[in-house]
Amino acid sequence: MMIRSVLWAATACALVACDSFDLSGNNDFDPAEQCGGRAMPISRIQGYGPASPLLGRSAVIDAVVIGDYSKTLGGIFVQDQQADRDGNLSTSEGMFVAIDGPPPRLAVGDVVRAAGLVAELGPEGQTMTSLTALTSFRVCGKAEELPLPAIVEQALLGDESWERFEGMRVSIEAPLTVIDQEDLYRRGQLTASLSGRQFTPTEVVLPGEAARLHQAVNDAARIVIDDADLAERPETLSYLPRWPRPERPLRVGSRIAATLGVLDHRQGEYRLYPEQPLDIEQAPRTTRPPDLDGDLKIASFNVLNYFNGDGRGGDFPTARGAPSTTAFKRQQEKLLAALRALDADLYALIEIENDGYEETSAIVQLAAELDRRSPRKRDYVALTLARPQLGADAITVGMIYDRKRLSPEGEAAVLDVDAFSNNRPVLLQGFRDGRSQGVFSAAVVHFKSKGGCQEADKLNRDQGDGQSCHNATRVQQAKQLADWIERDLSLPDPDVLLLGDFNAYAREDPIRLLAERGYRRVAADQDPSDYTFNYRGQSGSLDHALANPSILAQIEGTAPWHINADELVEADYRSDDRNREGKRMYRADAYRSSDHDPLIIGLDLEAEEPGQ
Repeated sequence: MMIRSVLWAATACALVACDSFDLSGNNDFDPAEQCGGRAMPISRIQGYGPASPLLGRSAVIDAVVIGDYSKTLGGIFVQDQQADRDGNLSTSEGMFVAIDGPPPRLAVGDVVRAAGLVAELGPEGQTMTSLTALTSFRVCGKAEELPLPAIVEQALLGDESWERFEGMRVSIEAPLTVIDQEDLYRRGQLTASLSGRQFTPTEVVLPGEAARLHQAVNDAARIVIDDADLAERPETLSYLPRWPRPERPLRVGSRIAATLGVLDHRQGEYRLYPEQPLDIEQAPRTTRPPDLDGDLKIASFNVLNYFNGDGRGGDFPTARGAPSTTAFKRQQEKLLAALRALDADLYALIEIENDGYEETSAIVQLAAELDRRSPRKRDYVALTLARPQLGADAITVGMIYDRKRLSPEGEAAVLDVDAFSNNRPVLLQGFRDGRSQGVFSAAVVHFKSKGGCQEADKLNRDQGDGQSCHNATRVQQAKQLADWIERDLSLPDPDVLLLGDFNAYAREDPIRLLAERGYRRVAADQDPSDYTFNYRGQSGSLDHALANPSILAQIEGTAPWHINADELVEADYRSDDRNREGKRMYRADAYRSSDHDPLIIGLDLEAEEPGQ
C-alpha cells in the first residue's frame, strides 16, 4: 500500500524549539519525526488527573483520527491504536489536537503523526488536555479499524470520572434520559443523564453536606450531547434524525438508546459528539389535567410575566412579558388554553402584571376573557382590591374565582411590611363554597427569588448549601407569614391554605419552618414526581400547597399538571431570536404556557353555618 505523506506546519514555531524540523517543505525530517518513528503514548500525556503531567512540554504522537472538527472546533480528536494502549482504565487513550490555519485534508481513520506542545485548554479546573502549537503534522496512512471505544454502562460514581475517557471514542450502553434541552435550538446541545431524571438536591435531601453530595452525584451522571459546532442557532443537527415538532416535542424525560461518539471536555462540561443520529423514545404528554377527588378545585399557577400592555392592544413592549401585540396574543392563547383545561373554581396566580384593577388591567382582562371562553356554568371574575395596585414590584399575585361557586367572606388582607416591603406582598382572602357552605382562606405568595445574587447582602449571600442566595429573606418571609396569620388576622374560618411560588424547594428552610408552624406540604408523602419546575437539568417544586391542620383532612388530593417544566422553551409564545425550526414549535395550546407547571388541589369542604 502506498502511504500518503502530507506535511502541514503551524505558524507558531516560535513557541517551541524547531531546529530539528525543516518547515520549508523539503520533507527532510529528523528520523524520530518520520512516520513509524518513536512516539509518546497518549495515555502518558493524559496522566491520571485532570491536567497533564507533561504540561508545557513538547510531544510527538502517532494516532488515529476519530473525529475531524477542524472547521468547527479548530482541531481533531485522535486515539492511540489498540496495540499502543497501556491497558490502564484510569488514563485516557485519546486527545484533542488543535490546528491553527487552513486545516489539512483528513478523514476519520487516518493515522496521523503530530508534534507540538502539551497544553490544557479552557478555564482552570475545567480544561481539556490538547496538543497545540504544532511544528509538524503528517498523514501516515489508514488504520485497518478504528480504536475500540471505552464502554460506559452505568452512572459514574466515587473515583470514577468522565476525565478518564477525555478525547476518546465512548460507547454509552445504558439508556440516557434527556434532562435539559433549553440550548437545543440556540447551541445545538442536549443534556442527558445516566441516572434518569435528576432532582434538585434540596428537593430530596436537606441543605448542606447532603445537598452537596447529591449535587456531585448528579454532576457525575450527566453528559452534554453536542453537534461539535460553536456557531449559534444551527439550521441542522447531525445527531438528530429530525427536528422536534409539536407532535414529537422532545420533552425532558425522553429516552436515548445506546449511543457512540467522541468525548470532549469544553466550556466546563463533558460533551459527546455522536457518530450516528440518536435513537430517541419520546416522553409522553398528558392531554388533560390529573383527575383528582374533591368537589372543589383550586389551581395555583405562575403565569410567567403576563403583561397586557395598555389593555387596548398597544403600549408594547412592557417592563416584562410579551415584546409586541402579536406576541401577547400568542401568550394569551396558550395561557387561556391551560386555564380552561384546568377548569378550576379558584385560580391563585403568580407573576401577573401589577397594574391595578381597572377594566384594562391584566388580571381583570384575563378573568373576563377566561369567562367569555368558558362554559355558561362558570362566571369568572378577578378578586379586586380598593387600592391602585398590590405592592411596588412590576409583578404581583392575584386571584380569579367563579362567583357561581365561591363568594368572598370578609375583606381581603395584604401582608406588605417588613420582609415583604421590598418584595411581592401576600394576598389572603376568605371564601364560602356555595355548594358545601364550607369556608376557607387562601393566601397567595411569591417569595423572594433565587436570582440577583450579586445584589445580596452578607446575610443573603449564597451559603453553598444548595439553597442559593436570599434564603435568609425567604426564611424571614415564612416566619412573618405564619405570625401574621396567627396573631394579626381575624379569619372567617380556621381553614387556611397557602398557595404559590415559594422559590424554595421541598426540603429547604422556608418550607420546613412553615411545616413546624403547622403548614404541611400537601404533597409531602408523595414522590418527587410532584415537581413543577426544571432548572439547568434538575427538577423540583418551587410551587407548593401548604395546609394547616384544620383544612388538611378536607384535601382529597393534589398534583401538578406537567405541561410546562418539561417542554421545549421554543414551544412558548415568543418567536424573536429563534431559528426557522424553533419558530415552528408554537401552537395555541396549553404546552409551555409558562415555565412552571400548575398545581391542582381537590377539596371536600365541611359545611359551616353562616355566622359560625
